Amino acid sequence: MRSRVLGTAALAALLFAVTTGASDAVTVASRQLVYNFTWGTQSDLSVHTSGINGGDAKIGSGASGSTGTADFRGGVGDRGTITVELLKEQPDKGLILKVSEQAENTRSAPAATCVVYGTTGVICDPNATLNPEEMALIRLLGSNFVDPNSIDAKRHWRIADTTPDYSLSSDFTIAKNASGLMTIDENREVREQQPTVAVTNINTTIGYDFNRTIPITVDEYSIARSQTGMDQYQTVKTQIVLRLKSDSLEGTRRQSSSP
Repeated sequence: MRSRVLGTAALAALLFAVTTGASDAVTVASRQLVYNFTWGTQSDLSVHTSGINGGDAKIGSGASGSTGTADFRGGVGDRGTITVELLKEQPDKGLILKVSEQAENTRSAPAATCVVYGTTGVICDPNATLNPEEMALIRLLGSNFVDPNSIDAKRHWRIADTTPDYSLSSDFTIAKNASGLMTIDENREVREQQPTVAVTNINTTIGYDFNRTIPITVDEYSIARSQTGMDQYQTVKTQIVLRLKSDSLEGTRRQSSSP
């Protein structure tokens, strides 16, 4: 899920609670999670060229097509680690955390402060920049992400959200459950209206430890399609792989029954 916009007053109150240990935030045991990640993306841009230089323009390296369409393709990737510091839990069950990324190439990112909810809702400091692989991870760290009270007889639950800028729907299904070690399948669709119309479809397989309330593996594959101009259409395919490397509280188990 995208970060939601946080009002100035609300953001100030959040950051005050994080930095000063305000009494309205409940302290949780100090905990650090480290995940290995790989990230890769491929972008395809199709441009209708009919009527330009006779519809058979030579548009340089990477472009092809003499039937009125030129296709441009490119791809990049990176790998490294993502570190999450779990700081405090608010009375509304929002989990305050800091997340940072250490990459081999270009995607390193300084620590950002966020609040994460069991609905996969995320609110972050608007002055910070989070990479998609960081968001793919922290959205699953909220309390009650797997809430037995929200799961139907088919081990399925749904999350939906709509704003003037976008709409989101996520369907989660517990495919396997072995004493709290779960495989959860997610199908998600995000429709953005601003600044351009875009639709992103995401398929994710989550290895989730219900006893420790954290994901241990995440495999996410997304396809984003958008119209970037009158005659330009872009498709971006992205794959994110996350694997838990270390948990400072490994071995600690929460005493609760899994669905």
